[in-house]
Amino acid sequence: MRDVASRRVASRLTAGVGVVATFVGLVFVGTAGAAPTPPPNPTDNQISQARSQKDQLANRVGQLSGQLAQAKVQLGILQGKAELAEQKYAYAVSQLQIANQKATKAKAQVRAASSNVVKAHARFIDYVQASYMSGEVDGTAGTLLTAPDPSSLLEQSALEQYQQQHQADAIGALQGATVAKSNAEAKSRLAVINSKAAKVRADQARIAARTAYNAEQAQAQQLQVQQRQTQTELDAAQSTLSTLNHQHAAYLAYKAEQQRLAELRRQRERERLRRLREQQQQQHNGGGGSTYSPPPPTGGSWTATKGRKAAARAKSQVGWPYAWAGGGAYGPSRGVCDPSNGAPNDCNVIGYDCSGLAMFAWGANWWAHYAATQYTQAGRVHPSASRLLPGDLVFWSFNNHISGIHHVAIYIGNGQIVEAPYSGGFVQVASVYEYGGFFGATRPGS
Repeated sequence: MRDVASRRVASRLTAGVGVVATFVGLVFVGTAGAAPTPPPNPTDNQISQARSQKDQLANRVGQLSGQLAQAKVQLGILQGKAELAEQKYAYAVSQLQIANQKATKAKAQVRAASSNVVKAHARFIDYVQASYMSGEVDGTAGTLLTAPDPSSLLEQSALEQYQQQHQADAIGALQGATVAKSNAEAKSRLAVINSKAAKVRADQARIAARTAYNAEQAQAQQLQVQQRQTQTELDAAQSTLSTLNHQHAAYLAYKAEQQRLAELRRQRERERLRRLREQQQQQHNGGGGSTYSPPPPTGGSWTATKGRKAAARAKSQVGWPYAWAGGGAYGPSRGVCDPSNGAPNDCNVIGYDCSGLAMFAWGANWWAHYAATQYTQAGRVHPSASRLLPGDLVFWSFNNHISGIHHVAIYIGNGQIVEAPYSGGFVQVASVYEYGGFFGATRPGS
């Protein structure tokens, strides 16, 4: 009888796929199982708030993206200005170097002019001395010789006479060299001063341009950080909204499935009551679940004819109620009430469980009323699913071992079986592939 409770568990596990499997597998017509826990159902306000937060963050990411794009454009402009300032600074430095070189050259020219002045002065002295020795010294020369300050006299009249007599004017050369020196020094000094000032200005512009670029770069980096942070928040908000929407959809599917199952339970309950009334009427009239039951196979080993007889005998009981621990080789019987096995009312039902129906099909009163034992007790040949013949017993196991066999049915051909499915159900024709966990088959009498 253990096979009945195990069979019910397996049918629940294989009754559907996906969400439907979760709901249908937990609630069966005629059983007293607990209702499944409904999935979480977020409110419309929660979903609206999550959507609003997601939209706000998406807008913020868009704004930051625009600001970052503008910052990158400004960075390009400032980078160009900084590079131009660097070029101007380099130019100012080179101009300062040129000015310094010219100043050095001017100083050398002044030194050369000074040397020429010294030479011209010496030639003048030689001229005066030569004039005196040759007697050609006139009054001016005599005055020069007797003057208390010859140098002063030379700077006055003698100098003027010397310049008139000699076109090659060494004193004039000295004066010209002195003026040239002053001009060169002044010009080189001014060039150096201007070049230094230009260098200072260029350096300041370079520093200012680089500072502006660095400030804009820091701002762009800050925008990038803000954008990444906001994008992370947006991803989280999108995930939250997606979760809420999924939960809401799952809850709506749950409610719809509950309504469908409730209607299915009502339909099956009406069908159960209708068949129960028919059964009671037939019993009252002296009949059973069927007006005719073929005789069971008798005598000897298995034959195909015996198998077909067993299949027809099982099929003749379609419509009888399921009764836990009910039925046997001689027909339906009252079941056993066992709430722990999902059969709280079966002691008030006359019918079959799965192994009792197998016993009736073959008229085997010597078989144990237990599916796992029938697998080895009924016969020695165990055909594969592709080689089933009418009358073969088909078994299901939850652990793929004989010890896990929980259900047996009678194969009637064309991929169909006759079975007593579960408490509250009725003997029915079903597909041999209806359930998972197919274990194997036994050919009775083999």
